[in-house]
Amino acid sequence: MKNFIWTAAIGAVLAFSSLCYGQFESDNIDLSKIVVTPSRIDEPQAKASSKVDIITSKELLASSSNDLAQPLSGISGVTISDYGGLGATKTVRMRGSTAAQVLVMVDGRPVNSPRDGETDLSSIPVDMIDRVELLHGPGSSLYGSSGMGGALNILTKQPPKEGQRTELFSSFGTFRTYIERASHGGRIDKFGYLLNSGYQYSEGIRQNSEVDARDINSKLEYSLNDDNTLRLNSGYYKSKTGAPGTIASPDLDDRQDIIKNFADLSWIFNPQGLFSIETRTYVNNDRLEFMENTAGSIWDTANKKDVHSTSARGINTQISKDFSDSFRGAYGFNYLTNGNDSTSSGKHKYNVRAGYMENLWTVTDDLRVNFGARIDDYSNFGSKTNPSAGIRYDLTGNASVRANVARSFRAPTFNDLYWPDEGWTKGNPSLKPEKGQTQEAGLDVRLFKSFKSSLTAFRNDFSDLINWTEEAFVWTPKNVSKARIDGIEFDNTWNILKNLDAGFNYSYLKPRDKFSRKDLVYQPRNKFSTSLKYRSANGFTGELSCMYTGRRYQDAENTVKVKHFYIYNLDLAKKLNAQVDCFISLKNLLNRKYKVMRDYPAPGFSLTGGIKTTF
Repeated sequence: MKNFIWTAAIGAVLAFSSLCYGQFESDNIDLSKIVVTPSRIDEPQAKASSKVDIITSKELLASSSNDLAQPLSGISGVTISDYGGLGATKTVRMRGSTAAQVLVMVDGRPVNSPRDGETDLSSIPVDMIDRVELLHGPGSSLYGSSGMGGALNILTKQPPKEGQRTELFSSFGTFRTYIERASHGGRIDKFGYLLNSGYQYSEGIRQNSEVDARDINSKLEYSLNDDNTLRLNSGYYKSKTGAPGTIASPDLDDRQDIIKNFADLSWIFNPQGLFSIETRTYVNNDRLEFMENTAGSIWDTANKKDVHSTSARGINTQISKDFSDSFRGAYGFNYLTNGNDSTSSGKHKYNVRAGYMENLWTVTDDLRVNFGARIDDYSNFGSKTNPSAGIRYDLTGNASVRANVARSFRAPTFNDLYWPDEGWTKGNPSLKPEKGQTQEAGLDVRLFKSFKSSLTAFRNDFSDLINWTEEAFVWTPKNVSKARIDGIEFDNTWNILKNLDAGFNYSYLKPRDKFSRKDLVYQPRNKFSTSLKYRSANGFTGELSCMYTGRRYQDAENTVKVKHFYIYNLDLAKKLNAQVDCFISLKNLLNRKYKVMRDYPAPGFSLTGGIKTTF
């Protein structure tokens, strides 16, 4: 408790200092950022009726992060399920949801695994990212399944607009961690390209947790004329990692290999700004090979290998049009086929047909309204309709209120439906989708041009939640649970001085199962983060940050607690010249022993140094 009070006091000091210096005006806070995720239509972030956070490539570089886990964990309403160090599975939760209830996209392409519904953030190269848009709250009215808690859209870098550009990156750190990356892009007349490749290696933070991963990605772009553009994105990822299991029951000879590849072809047609058509077709392939007893044992000298392959093949066509200066619309059709081929659960496939619309209406200069809906028709469990509506009103030039209501859903995964009958557990092909309904209200305020604050309150009502229950000594998933999640998100940023910024955010959750009145698993009631950032005129930057996550429960009965934790990080960087940047990153400064997931230790103090060259 003393640690919590001490940490909270630091955050309060930062907040008080910022308020004291609030009279220093600055134009560093940019309210004109354009976002596309909330409505599938380009609009200013400051005009969206939903809460949207943006992480830029500069912020990712400044955080010296090996993956998206750390930058995302500092955002209110977001928690990360982290099973260890580099290469260990890391998934995102938002507003009391599970990881399978958060939709993750890369350039608008859904990447959630049909096998378990989740997305492993550790397999997404950070240096390929231009920015990340986080939509807080349901996204099913636009994107379909999995957006019950929110949607995460990772927008990757584009080929250079002219000339050529090459970047080389190298870093070395604690646990013998090596990261090497190279990218090269250029433009020749109407043709643009961007190639990116990387290598990661680490001995890991515990026995049998080493990782060896490689990836290569490409982005090709060709302008047929001023109105027509073709884009082809593709990528390949392969990792070999140890699977140490829990510290209570470690597996010191289990291994897993992951192979992923994708291709994404899109055509954008925009005739003189009258309207625009974008058609995208894509394929995601994911293969997981899990090997037990690779070193042999007295119980089983033969290796046991399970192979799980999933595929997602989709096409999406959207027409966007400005009907007038005050009314804009987006209308689309989506077709998707998900397939599963597993040595344990067999071969299965289902199709989804969907249509959606979204409309933005500027009623007055101060009042904006949006409304939309989506219908998803599944070949295996019927149709789902999810509408949404939102409103934003500018009280003054520096204060706005917003509100949203929306329905959402999540389709059962292949694991839920077809888990093999092992005598004590089996899947349930009769499952229905999970359903959600959300109400949200928020207030955004800006004072003195240097202080920005946002307060959001929300309520999620989830029903038909899939829960694995025991019946006649057999565990099987059923639509038996309901939950109500009430929450508050409070965000503040201050420009204290020209070169000094501070931030503080806090989120509170009351995540209750409606039947048992117990808290949902791994959902902290309290979470906050605070940071102090300094930028000098000679190219030096430094950031000190602190993140606190409150107590959670591992089990539905709330008998097994996972202790609260806080960690401090320090990131320092220096631009030596126009071509060379170097950095030093110190994570978990106080070497705290903590666990994000019970029985999976998190890394202690780590030191990483690196250099980036651009030419």
